[in-house]
Amino acid sequence: MTIAVENTDGQIRVSANALSEVIAREVVQVPGVIDSFESLLHSIKFSENGQFFQTNDKIDVQHRSLEANITISLDPNCIFWKVASDVQNRVYSIIEKQFGFSLKKVNIEVGKVEWSIT
Repeated sequence: MTIAVENTDGQIRVSANALSEVIAREVVQVPGVIDSFESLLHSIKFSENGQFFQTNDKIDVQHRSLEANITISLDPNCIFWKVASDVQNRVYSIIEKQFGFSLKKVNIEVGKVEWSIT
């Protein structure tokens, strides 16, 4: 999947892989998230109006409502809703800062909590 932004000088294209890498590098730093960078890369999907994009789809973000869908694993000692909210905010910020466009939504799913039984 390639994401394209058009400006007066031409078109800027960014692969979804690059976008996912930037998001994963940001999310892995959020306290309470216990996923590795690699596992986060596989948990990030992009969609519009509930339809998920395929690997080879090209997306013009200026004419689309792009959503990021991220599944995270959490430490059981964190406040789940706060960590999920922190992830959302950081993803919105890093995409705007690094790529210059806004996501319509950042959907977070808590997929797993690492409970340890002693």
